[in-house]
Amino acid sequence: MKMHSATPYLLFSALMLNATASQAVVVYENDFQSAAGSAWSHTQLQDTPTPYLFGARSFLGEFGNDTVTLNLSGLAAHSALTLSFDLYLIRTWDGSSSGTAFDFGNDSFKVSVGNGPVLLDETFSNGNPAGQSFGPAASNPYFTGAAETYSLGYVVGSDILTGPQVMDSVYTLNYTFVHSGGQLTLDFTGYGLQAMEDESWGLDNVRVSMVPEPAAAPLLAAGVLMLAWRVRRRTQAS
Repeated sequence: MKMHSATPYLLFSALMLNATASQAVVVYENDFQSAAGSAWSHTQLQDTPTPYLFGARSFLGEFGNDTVTLNLSGLAAHSALTLSFDLYLIRTWDGSSSGTAFDFGNDSFKVSVGNGPVLLDETFSNGNPAGQSFGPAASNPYFTGAAETYSLGYVVGSDILTGPQVMDSVYTLNYTFVHSGGQLTLDFTGYGLQAMEDESWGLDNVRVSMVPEPAAAPLLAAGVLMLAWRVRRRTQAS
């Protein structure tokens, strides 16, 4: 009976250890509803044209053929980081149109870790039939993988027959990469774009999180097991 009474506590300890050791810790996040902050190389904010009942939908941007950098320092010990963010693609992004019948050049977006790995380097299209490289295949239809389309309210054109046309998209992106230093530099770059009033981009809901070093796990295990042992002793005594 005593052996059976200990089992729930040991199981609880194992579950707690596994959950805590794998739990991500947020080290930076910003929804840009108030300010960008000094961690960014560019700090201009803008509200999307589409009104929302809960208030303005603000984001970092607009940008064109620019590199926007996020610098973080003083990171605790870790072995990997996860970056998540919303990418706003505004107006006539033409994707992989270079060399096609719909040639307006390739419109690309890139995310890289300082001098480290490139997390993303793909073309995106907001409607050009040439499609885009972002997606599961080498060539994909426009808007492939988009979380939202036509939701931000940016318009193009003033054709007398069709009138202004809403053209934008939002991509929710997540990347996990090996990283262990106390300093992090992330570069977000749009390139191959036409003038800002025709093709631009922005960022929203940026978050960086990390998994603590596994070295902390033995101390946690010892603490949880000690708690389980004390609870078991009290149960037996009663």
